[in-house]
Amino acid sequence: MEILIWLAALIGSLTLLVFSADYFTKAAERIGLFFGLSSFIVGATIVSVGSSMPELATSIIGVLNGVHDFPISNAIGSNIANCLLVGGICAIIVKTLKVEQKLVDVDLPFFFLSSALFILLVLDKEISRADATIMLLLLIVFMVYTVMETGKNKIVTFVEEKMKKRPKLKLLDAVYLIGGTIGIYFSADFTIRSVTELATILNISSSIVAMLAVAVGTSLPELVVSVRAAIAGKHSIAMGNIFGSNTFNILAVTGIPAFFGKVVISDEAWLIGIPFLIVTTLAFIFVTTDDRIQKWEGMALLVLYVAFVGTLTGLI
Repeated sequence: MEILIWLAALIGSLTLLVFSADYFTKAAERIGLFFGLSSFIVGATIVSVGSSMPELATSIIGVLNGVHDFPISNAIGSNIANCLLVGGICAIIVKTLKVEQKLVDVDLPFFFLSSALFILLVLDKEISRADATIMLLLLIVFMVYTVMETGKNKIVTFVEEKMKKRPKLKLLDAVYLIGGTIGIYFSADFTIRSVTELATILNISSSIVAMLAVAVGTSLPELVVSVRAAIAGKHSIAMGNIFGSNTFNILAVTGIPAFFGKVVISDEAWLIGIPFLIVTTLAFIFVTTDDRIQKWEGMALLVLYVAFVGTLTGLI
């Protein structure tokens, strides 16, 4: 009975976390546009950061609560879920998920570079503040370059489509921004509590829960955005969301918490998560280099995710 209560608590807190992050992001979009930020800058920064807010919030709260292996486990699980689940589901739904050459030339190298840097820095099984500084510098370079390229090429985003004119600032926007922030904090805190309680009850590492349940839950915004974009024929947005989110996850979600406390890697993340992250990264790069992900490739990505889950849970 106790396990069902904490499982329901985890699902509820993750749901509140995702909705809070969504309200926070939408309010931040409108406020940014009101104060004169161009729509492409809003789309390239606020939207991309907002979609990864659940991972970042839970990782910071995890470190503050003494769960020092949570950020790395969360980031690894989220990136694997984004590539294999989100990418695989999108490819299966639309049958052929097209990848723009710009993504292959720019986003893909940054995605690979950030993953390689993370693996190199975590070889000593922790992320120090010096490591975090290097990661955040690369993230800044990525975001600045993204803004410059987005502005130069005039890429159309959902934000540009919905907000052609400078919006009026409403009191409700401030309420959503503040309420979203409060919701993110408390839901992230309760997510961490639920994870630690479930791990204790099941007699497993909290890292396993983070790489599976929490990672999938916090990846829901990426799944929703990418699937909607793919169905609407905006394949570049679907793929760009995956690349951008993964780059932000691996650099910020593991880097920023290091300024709040110690960040280490668990045995499960080291022995299972890292090898699968390497395989996932190489597999995703392989299936995208021909400018498209076929349906059968999407199914192969899902099979690889099942293998990850099976290995992590000891079923394989």
